[in-house]
Amino acid sequence: MFGLGPLEVVVIGAIAVMLYGKRLPEVGRTVGKTVGELRRQWTTLASELDVAAHIEGRTPRPTGRSARRATADSDAALTATPRFDPPPGE
Repeated sequence: MFGLGPLEVVVIGAIAVMLYGKRLPEVGRTVGKTVGELRRQWTTLASELDVAAHIEGRTPRPTGRSARRATADSDAALTATPRFDPPPGE
Protein backbone atom coordinates (compact mmCIF):
# COMPACT_ATOMS: atom_id res chain seq x y z
CA MET A 1 0.00 0.00 0.00
CA PHE A 2 1.78 3.14 -1.26
CA GLY A 3 5.16 1.57 -0.55
CA LEU A 4 4.53 1.60 3.21
CA GLY A 5 5.32 -1.34 5.42
CA PRO A 6 3.10 -2.59 8.22
CA LEU A 7 5.08 -0.76 10.89
CA GLU A 8 4.72 2.58 9.10
CA VAL A 9 0.96 2.07 8.76
CA VAL A 10 0.68 1.31 12.48
CA VAL A 11 2.69 4.43 13.39
CA ILE A 12 0.54 6.62 11.11
CA GLY A 13 -2.61 5.10 12.65
CA ALA A 14 -1.36 5.75 16.17
CA ILE A 15 -0.55 9.36 15.32
CA ALA A 16 -4.01 9.79 13.78
CA VAL A 17 -5.67 8.43 16.92
CA MET A 18 -3.59 10.76 19.11
CA LEU A 19 -4.45 13.79 16.98
CA TYR A 20 -8.14 13.18 16.30
CA GLY A 21 -9.28 10.74 19.00
CA LYS A 22 -13.06 10.29 18.94
CA ARG A 23 -13.41 12.43 15.82
CA LEU A 24 -11.35 9.98 13.74
CA PRO A 25 -14.38 8.34 11.99
CA GLU A 26 -15.73 11.77 11.05
CA VAL A 27 -12.32 12.84 9.73
CA GLY A 28 -12.04 9.59 7.75
CA ARG A 29 -15.45 10.14 6.14
CA THR A 30 -14.53 13.72 5.26
CA VAL A 31 -11.24 12.65 3.71
CA GLY A 32 -12.99 9.86 1.78
CA LYS A 33 -15.62 12.24 0.40
CA THR A 34 -12.94 14.75 -0.56
CA VAL A 35 -10.88 12.12 -2.40
CA GLY A 36 -14.01 10.89 -4.20
CA GLU A 37 -14.93 14.41 -5.28
CA LEU A 38 -11.38 15.04 -6.52
CA ARG A 39 -11.52 11.85 -8.60
CA ARG A 40 -14.86 12.87 -10.12
CA GLN A 41 -13.56 16.34 -10.95
CA TRP A 42 -10.39 14.88 -12.46
CA THR A 43 -12.42 12.50 -14.64
CA THR A 44 -14.66 15.37 -15.78
CA LEU A 45 -11.65 17.53 -16.63
CA ALA A 46 -9.96 14.72 -18.56
CA SER A 47 -13.19 14.06 -20.48
CA GLU A 48 -13.56 17.75 -21.38
CA LEU A 49 -9.95 17.88 -22.57
CA ASP A 50 -10.50 14.80 -24.74
CA VAL A 51 -13.60 16.39 -26.30
CA ALA A 52 -11.69 19.62 -26.95
CA ALA A 53 -8.86 17.69 -28.57
CA HIS A 54 -11.35 15.82 -30.76
CA ILE A 55 -12.99 19.08 -31.87
CA GLU A 56 -9.60 20.57 -32.77
CA GLY A 57 -8.82 17.52 -34.89
CA ARG A 58 -6.20 16.05 -32.60
CA THR A 59 -6.71 12.53 -31.37
CA PRO A 60 -6.75 12.28 -27.58
CA ARG A 61 -4.11 10.16 -25.93
CA PRO A 62 -5.54 6.86 -24.67
CA THR A 63 -5.70 6.58 -20.90
CA GLY A 64 -6.43 3.92 -18.34
CA ARG A 65 -7.04 0.34 -19.36
CA SER A 66 -7.17 1.11 -23.07
CA ALA A 67 -3.67 2.64 -22.93
CA ARG A 68 -2.26 -0.38 -21.10
CA ARG A 69 -4.00 -2.72 -23.53
CA ALA A 70 -2.66 -0.82 -26.55
CA THR A 71 0.86 -0.87 -25.11
CA ALA A 72 0.64 -4.59 -24.35
CA ASP A 73 -0.65 -5.31 -27.87
CA SER A 74 2.14 -3.31 -29.52
CA ASP A 75 4.75 -4.97 -27.30
CA ALA A 76 3.35 -8.40 -28.15
CA ALA A 77 3.52 -7.62 -31.85
CA LEU A 78 7.19 -6.61 -31.54
CA THR A 79 8.24 -9.57 -29.42
CA ALA A 80 9.12 -12.69 -31.36
CA THR A 81 7.90 -15.82 -29.67
CA PRO A 82 9.62 -19.13 -30.31
CA ARG A 83 7.68 -21.69 -32.27
CA PHE A 84 7.09 -25.10 -30.79
CA ASP A 85 7.57 -27.95 -33.22
CA PRO A 86 6.62 -31.29 -31.73
CA PRO A 87 9.10 -34.09 -32.21
CA PRO A 88 8.44 -36.29 -35.22
CA GLY A 89 6.15 -39.20 -34.42
CA GLU A 90 7.13 -42.77 -35.12
